[in-house]
Amino acid sequence: MSSTNQSPEYKIAEGKFLMASTKEEKLMALEAMIRTAPRHKSSEKMLANLKTRYVNLKKELERENAKKKGRSLGIKKEGDAQVTILGLANSGKSSLLAELTNAKPKISDVPFATARPEIGTLDLEGIKIQLIELPAYIEDREILGLARSSDLILVLVTSLSELIQISAIIKKENLADKSLFVLNKVELVSQEELKKFFKLNILRISVKERAGINDLRQKIFENIGLIRVYTKEPGKKPKPDRPMIMKKDCTVKDLAEKIRKDFVQRFIKAKIWGKSAKFAGQTVGIEHVLKDRDIVEMYIR
Repeated sequence: MSSTNQSPEYKIAEGKFLMASTKEEKLMALEAMIRTAPRHKSSEKMLANLKTRYVNLKKELERENAKKKGRSLGIKKEGDAQVTILGLANSGKSSLLAELTNAKPKISDVPFATARPEIGTLDLEGIKIQLIELPAYIEDREILGLARSSDLILVLVTSLSELIQISAIIKKENLADKSLFVLNKVELVSQEELKKFFKLNILRISVKERAGINDLRQKIFENIGLIRVYTKEPGKKPKPDRPMIMKKDCTVKDLAEKIRKDFVQRFIKAKIWGKSAKFAGQTVGIEHVLKDRDIVEMYIR
């Protein structure tokens, strides 16, 4: 692979390629060689050869890892909602999963280090969310199937080129309505690109620097379509650690049915404290629409 007018960075990358013992290491070295290769007319053939080898090795590695996944990636839904993390290799999916949940996935700079879905639990102040990191085979039918069945897809990108590539797949698969695009590794993105992401109204975070993580938590909550409702008995305080998890725009009737089937028939009235009430302790009927963090005191026969 030797060529004239090579930079020191290219020679280092070439040395790593020759010393690599795994296909993942070879892929990383080839990527570095392409990035640092000389750009002039006499090097065009060499650069084309490097790109061809990179593409072929990447496809070979994808096929091997796809076999390791097993025949089925079916994951049983647990918790109040299921959210998947979709993105290309080295977009920071494993680091984000570890930051948001109790999971301890393998975090590596080696491409395609995650061969199977990794699962963790995100607690959003009482809402239990099953968070799943999907392998980087974003066009694999099983991977897309898992994303499709989830309540929300976090699409993690690190550049405009990744955004364009994944957006095309999301649009083709009709998944745009349940996708939340997130730019990670903002510390590595140029100011010019950051301005474009800002205009596109895409959330910008850095898992490494723990920037924007709370904003991401809030965005997840806003997009899963759930609210927390607290119940209380007359004369007693509500239990702040035990919210009822309900769908957005639910009614007192929905809450009554969830507590106990016969509560709807036995319902007399309810008193409300919170965002949906005009004043604290407002008396409402069974069709009253509830909002997040409302406190409901129900009276039944």
